[in-house]
Amino acid sequence: MYSSGIRVYLLDNYNLLDFIVLSLYLASYMLRFLVDRWIKQADRHYNGTERARDALISRNYTEYDRIQQFIFNDSTDSAHSYFMKARTYVASSSSSSSHSWRNAVLWPAN
Repeated sequence: MYSSGIRVYLLDNYNLLDFIVLSLYLASYMLRFLVDRWIKQADRHYNGTERARDALISRNYTEYDRIQQFIFNDSTDSAHSYFMKARTYVASSSSSSSHSWRNAVLWPAN
C-alpha cells in the first residue's frame, strides 16, 4: 500500500471484498447487541420471565396462559410485545431445587 498508493489498494477487488465482509461482521455484531438490549427492556417492562417462571413452578398453568395472552395481545405497547414474542425463554434453576425446569421453553412456538 505504501509503494503503490491508496488508490490502487482501494481498487483491488480482494481488498474491497475484505472490507465488505468485515463491515457485515461488525454490523451483525452490533445488531445482535441492540436486539438483546431491546429484549431485556421488554422483559423488564412486563416482568414476563419471572412471572411465567413462578406460575410454572407452582404448576398454575391457567395463570401462565393468562400472562402469555396478556403480553402477546398487548396492543398498547406493541414494540415490547413483539420482542417478548420473539424471545425464547429458558427458566434457570439451581441444582438444589426439587423442580427441574432446565431447558423448559416458557413461550412455545405455535
